[in-house]
Amino acid sequence: MKNLRLLKVLCVSNCDDLQYLSNELRLLDWKGCPLRYLPSSFQPDNLVALLLPYSHIEQLWKGNRPLYKLKKIDLKGSQNLIKTPDFTTTPKLEALIMEGCIRLVNVHPSIGVLKMLKLLNLRDCKSLRNLPTRIGMESLETLILSGCSNLVRFPEIDGKIEHLKTLDLSSCYKIEYLPVNLQQIEFLEKLDLSETSITEPPSFIFHLKNLKILSFNGRKGPSYKSRPNLPSLFKVIQGRRTNPMARMLPLLSGLSSLRSLNLRDCNLCEGDIPRDFSGLSCLMILDLSGNNFISIPASLTRLSKLWFLDLSNCNMCTLGEADIHGLSSLSHLYLKGNNFITIPLALTQLSRLKSLELSYCTELQSLPELLTTIADVIIDGCASLELVASPSKVCNLVDEALVYAINCFKLAENINALTLLRKHLKAFANSRKMFAILMPGSDIPEWFSHQKSDSSIKIPLPKDSQWIGVASCCIFVNNDSSRDYEIISCCACINFRNSEQASRDGSIFRGRNRRMIGGTGWQVGPIIKDHLFLHYWSRDQLYPISMEYKYGHCETNNLRATDCLDHKCDELERLSQT
Repeated sequence: MKNLRLLKVLCVSNCDDLQYLSNELRLLDWKGCPLRYLPSSFQPDNLVALLLPYSHIEQLWKGNRPLYKLKKIDLKGSQNLIKTPDFTTTPKLEALIMEGCIRLVNVHPSIGVLKMLKLLNLRDCKSLRNLPTRIGMESLETLILSGCSNLVRFPEIDGKIEHLKTLDLSSCYKIEYLPVNLQQIEFLEKLDLSETSITEPPSFIFHLKNLKILSFNGRKGPSYKSRPNLPSLFKVIQGRRTNPMARMLPLLSGLSSLRSLNLRDCNLCEGDIPRDFSGLSCLMILDLSGNNFISIPASLTRLSKLWFLDLSNCNMCTLGEADIHGLSSLSHLYLKGNNFITIPLALTQLSRLKSLELSYCTELQSLPELLTTIADVIIDGCASLELVASPSKVCNLVDEALVYAINCFKLAENINALTLLRKHLKAFANSRKMFAILMPGSDIPEWFSHQKSDSSIKIPLPKDSQWIGVASCCIFVNNDSSRDYEIISCCACINFRNSEQASRDGSIFRGRNRRMIGGTGWQVGPIIKDHLFLHYWSRDQLYPISMEYKYGHCETNNLRATDCLDHKCDELERLSQT
């Protein structure tokens, strides 16, 4: 195999003592490579791509190797890597990926002179302490250093680096400043300075006319906790607010291309949001969670293209008197962890709202009739909630509707999931494709004729056409209260009958005859007691080809397992997992 040019290894067993690789290789692709070093006899003169993600490599090789044709190195997740090669012999290198190399402390200084490098990814190299003092990567387009929690200093820029589009320094807790000559990166589109030790937003940010994504949320992490007396990005000293971001916010209005802005945990108050904030005419995503607002700042209500707004954990008691109909594109509103007692009628002005997050609003007592467009209502941990409008009023103009009410025990005392389902079906049996609710409960009604103590169940389907949909119900039992969160997932599929051939295990179903209907999964906090998850699928959801032209409209007060005469199907399978 001396002339082998392309090698992709899929098996990692019995390769620990590999002594030979072809010197003609152009591609070496070996995920999980068990070698500590590549063979000493390997002369990679012709190598173009070296892909060794999640390998056991400690060092690629000892000494230098001629790598004049090499364009890509991928060592992602190679947790044993402790030393990088000398890059002086890789002048054509365009992509260097060492994400998750947690034992790597330093990189070879020659990395700073890779003139053709376009991508440098060192994400989560948690032991990395130093980069070269100066870098001159004039072709660099993407620089990712996020999660390099021990990196002390960002290097000076030598020459021009005008092609840079993405700079991610999030969770670089020890970086305190950026070099002044970064102002030359006029084509930068994404800048993430979240959770660093930078004390004031660099002034050059406000001249980046092409910037689309800016994240500058407050500092967190080990360095913040261990040095509480250092000046943080946003801080109150002796009752007097000295907030650099508040002073800088008016300058943001000049970033006409900005699409996404993250100012989470910046200790901002309502008066800090300037009136001309609406000048961000292209803004679509805005995260202001963890700040201090009495109500929605008035200047936000004129952001007509905004579709995602997060005001979680802002100590809000009301949305205020602002006319919010100007948020004409808003579809996702997160108000988690606020102090609402009830939801203001102002929300009815948001004609495109689809998802409303109210989790852990512990003072919330009632959820009245909301917009007909809302599909997802998330009220987990609303301990005081006693009343919620029926789904027919909460969400009646959408194909799918979800209500998550985890640990809402007062609500469960007043109304249960089955009552909500009946109200839902009474109004929308023929139009709603899917409805789901998760809330406290421990009893499955007897009219669920097919029951089983397991994580899955298969339901034989009847042969008649008198059905409107399928309802399933399962109980999640809390077996470990010490866990911080639970992962809950549910899915369903239809196994179609194949009368011609049996499968290998002797059953009459084959893998190609199984069709997934849909599934959902989510992470939740500790579940204190048993919860009931109720799921309903309409006939149209189960079988996208409508049968109404054959059978007409047919309604019934009973939910049953289903059959479709256009497809020979035999059973519905429901799977749940925590």
